Amino acid sequence: MTDRQKFLDEISVARSQTWSKMDGVYNEPVKPAVRIGADDHENLPSRRNNKLIYKSGHVDSVKPKG
Repeated sequence: MTDRQKFLDEISVARSQTWSKMDGVYNEPVKPAVRIGADDHENLPSRRNNKLIYKSGHVDSVKPKG
C-alpha cells in the first residue's frame, strides 16, 4: 500500500459533525437609527397604484390633480 493510499484510507472515515452553527433561533433586537430623523420614513405611507397604504392599515385614495 502506498503512502497516498494510506492517507486516503485515513481521511475516508471522517467523524460526523455533532453540532451546527445554524441551530437555534436568533432574534436580533431592533436598533434605533444613528442619525436623527433617519426613521421618519416609517410614518409615511406606501403608494400602490392610486392608493396610499399606511402601516396601521389605513388606506387613502390619491387625489388627481386638476
